[in-house]
Amino acid sequence: MNPANYMFARLNDFSADVDQLKKHFLEEVTKIDPILYKDNNVKYYGWAVLSRDGSLDDGVKRISANAKSIRGVTPTRICSGYLGEVMDRLRNAGVAPYRARLMQLEAEGDEMPFHVDATKETWRLHIPITTNSDSLFEWQREDGTVESVHLPADGSAWLVRVDVNHRAVNRSKGSSSRVHLLMGCGEGLKPGMLSTPAIEL
Repeated sequence: MNPANYMFARLNDFSADVDQLKKHFLEEVTKIDPILYKDNNVKYYGWAVLSRDGSLDDGVKRISANAKSIRGVTPTRICSGYLGEVMDRLRNAGVAPYRARLMQLEAEGDEMPFHVDATKETWRLHIPITTNSDSLFEWQREDGTVESVHLPADGSAWLVRVDVNHRAVNRSKGSSSRVHLLMGCGEGLKPGMLSTPAIEL
């Protein structure tokens, strides 16, 4: 599979233990005050796992255009235990992760508009830790049709294009949060790194 032809796919030959990631999140990460961030009308709480300066807030909020050339690859204090192992395994798989963060998306107040984060082929990797069936990743094609996928918390690493009109939604009723480990993929993706299920451009 040539990555340039797809907007969504699973990372080939990779699986994480979601129970261990959830345990680390609940026992280590949530003891630290999160960084509140509102992006495209939607409220997130976040903690940086890899940042430019090793702080927990750098890389959670949007990075200014002047600083985008500096990749956030310094581990923060939460990049330890099993979460640290997962990051090492992703590096070994050729992902070259940067600006990794844990992001908690609350149930929708206002719905995120479709938007693009880059002007050239750009992938983001998501490992869902806590989710619900109403949490979706969506792309809008040029003809206006919308492709929607639910990324299950099954240990898979899901690759999504962010240079295509897209958005994340959490339409759950009530207070069901969605927590993902997400990051940039530094060296781009090579044929053979993607597997099905996948959605073509």
